[in-house]
Amino acid sequence: MVKQIIEDNIMIAKFDNPPTYSMTFESLQIIRDAVKKVNEDPSLKGLIFTGEGKFFCSGFDLPTFLSFKNKEDVLRFFNVEEEMLYEIFTCTKPVVAAINGHCTAGGFIVAMGCDYRIATDNPKAKMGMTETKIGLSLTIAEMELVRYGCNDYKTLRNILYDGERHSFEAAKEMGIIDQIVPEAELIETAKKRICYWWDQPGHAFTNLKYCLKYPIASQIRYRLDNENWQDSLAATLTNAQIRGVLEMVYKAMTGGK
Repeated sequence: MVKQIIEDNIMIAKFDNPPTYSMTFESLQIIRDAVKKVNEDPSLKGLIFTGEGKFFCSGFDLPTFLSFKNKEDVLRFFNVEEEMLYEIFTCTKPVVAAINGHCTAGGFIVAMGCDYRIATDNPKAKMGMTETKIGLSLTIAEMELVRYGCNDYKTLRNILYDGERHSFEAAKEMGIIDQIVPEAELIETAKKRICYWWDQPGHAFTNLKYCLKYPIASQIRYRLDNENWQDSLAATLTNAQIRGVLEMVYKAMTGGK
């Protein structure tokens, strides 16, 4: 579940699916709706993603993954997921990740698709791309958003291949986080960043963002429409060994429930 909240003419999409604040199929649809509203409503200045308590977002919902029985189930989820990521990346207004807590896997990808990333000064919170440790690769949109959000090849390589989680301070040193602030200032800082970019004369931000992101956005669009990325993804997520790992991870995350 994701809550849509409007404050100070800014849309806040708040992950709200305890205990781990994961993204369900419904979450994908709500996020797409939030982006659509931001694009179409002239009174809205931008979009903030944030979470609750210890979590920003732990990623895609593992029970949903474990419910996949066949290729059709997998594609029902991931066709929407890929469009959601593309729409976040190409939103015509500023999109800021206000990272309040743990930010991993799909949550990390959403954050990397944002224009700016602000995190709290919580020394216990971690972020990273943990897919490799559970036998998963990345889809087309996932890969390109993570690639775009990294400063250089070595940072991207280590994030993908190592599958480690990093403190926010370490992530800032890597260039993944733009700014670290006290938790009480997180949302207001995100709002200020959006207003600073959007309130410039003529809203030049929109065209500048289009020019900046067009090479990657057009590549994502072309590959999604023309490549057969679905077969390997479906084979992975219906593989018995991978499903066993996902079940183990889910039990660890929920205390064996």
